Amino acid sequence: MTPTYTIFAVGKGHMILVQFSNGVNMLVDCRRSGNWPSPLAHLKSKIQTLDVVVITHPHQDHLTGLQEVCEWYRPRQIWHNGRYFRPDPVYDDWSYYERLRNGKISFCTPVRVQEGYTTTIGDSQIYVAGPTTPNLQGTADDENNNGIILAIATSNSKVVLTGDTEMEQWNAINLTPLANASVFLASHHGREDGYCKRALDVIEPQRIIISDGKPAATDATAKYDRVAPVSTTRNGSVVVRASQVAARA
Repeated sequence: MTPTYTIFAVGKGHMILVQFSNGVNMLVDCRRSGNWPSPLAHLKSKIQTLDVVVITHPHQDHLTGLQEVCEWYRPRQIWHNGRYFRPDPVYDDWSYYERLRNGKISFCTPVRVQEGYTTTIGDSQIYVAGPTTPNLQGTADDENNNGIILAIATSNSKVVLTGDTEMEQWNAINLTPLANASVFLASHHGREDGYCKRALDVIEPQRIIISDGKPAATDATAKYDRVAPVSTTRNGSVVVRASQVAARA
């Protein structure tokens, strides 16, 4: 039984719920947008428990609503990229994230994940393709380019979830574990700086999902559409079972 993935409509940001076959629920990123239900309201419509929170990188469009979600669900783990990044101005959800990341919240164990980290949840094998060790420095955006990239493989399906990976991170990581994906979440909300033809030639997704609001001036949806069928969250959340799009052998 493959997981169910819900890519919530949250405007320009990411918020993905992964419901595994054994009942474990994982949230990848969190985003509050005034045009859509709150992250907690989104989740209450789907689940009663939340076990793992993954923050691909601590930018505001991947982090807001985190405190409310965690205080309601009390997840057992938070996965983080291990980097310290201080926003300007500082805001409450970032401060809460730092407390989680540093083990200051008693119910939640922080787990630093980097390239090569693997674990099993239910019938799924999870591989972390990024960030690299050592972290990338001196890129166009170091926080984007040290984000967590997940490949979740279940039976004959594979789903690749990115944060805001840009060209430098795509060029630095080992792409082979991401190959032959059933579903690919486009990096950086479908913008040009997240689009990498070399990576897509290896990943070869059968379906692409873009988590975005109103398209940016640098929107690359048309390019992605030439690779595989594209769905976006611009008009509502997207729900998919990876078994509906089996990976190529």
